[in-house]
Amino acid sequence: MGRSDVTERSLHLAFHGGSRMSRRSLLLAIAIFICLTCAVGATLWVLIRYEPRIYLQAAVPPGEQRHQLSEKCSNELMQLYNSVSVPNPEDQEWGHRFTDNEINSYLAEHFVQSHLNEHLLPEGVSEPRLVIEPDKIRLAFRYGSGLWSTVVSIDLRVWLVKGEPNVVALKLVGFHAGALPISAQSLLESFTKTCQDNGIGVDWYRDDGAPVAVLRFQAELSHPTLELETIKLESGAIHIEGRTKDPASLRAFLADPLAHLKLVAD
Repeated sequence: MGRSDVTERSLHLAFHGGSRMSRRSLLLAIAIFICLTCAVGATLWVLIRYEPRIYLQAAVPPGEQRHQLSEKCSNELMQLYNSVSVPNPEDQEWGHRFTDNEINSYLAEHFVQSHLNEHLLPEGVSEPRLVIEPDKIRLAFRYGSGLWSTVVSIDLRVWLVKGEPNVVALKLVGFHAGALPISAQSLLESFTKTCQDNGIGVDWYRDDGAPVAVLRFQAELSHPTLELETIKLESGAIHIEGRTKDPASLRAFLADPLAHLKLVAD
């Protein structure tokens, strides 16, 4: 066998051996990529489907106790309605206290039964719950439906803006979908639209990088009939106090949503 034959055979083996190695390496790389993609996808799925502990703890189990708490919350709302429904030439002060258990029971029962959830919740939002702490409100709700749903949790700081009547500030200090921090833009737009559809003005600004919603009640009135005086948070409860300057006008302002509450209460 000549030297040229040996050289040609060596090149042939090297070429075909290298081709087999290249194909094997390519297949291995594809397999690794698929495994990593599946692993990342599964991890993201688990994180998105994760239900925060606070959301689970805020749920009030169905039964007589939840029904009674829902009734109590509904009755408290009706008392607020009644306190501003009696004509009175003088300013009328009012104050009401709601616990988070009462609110969560109401959201699970009367709020749904009266179909208020269909009118007041942004599209795609359901099963809202909240926990009230001394320095913030922790709100959570299901967003989407079926397998494509996730629990969105929001931590809010709430205060009345000094020097501006009936202006409430909500600062979003935490925003997560499942266990993942996410951009709030799409839900903030839905929240803004829902407020505006119900006659509440909304402006946005940022404080230390966190979005803050400024809610203006009766902003279109030159002489508002409602004056919010206190919003106080404590562990498990919220106090709201205010003054009615014109009960008849305020009744008209509240009539639409509270009419549904009255039908359920009756």
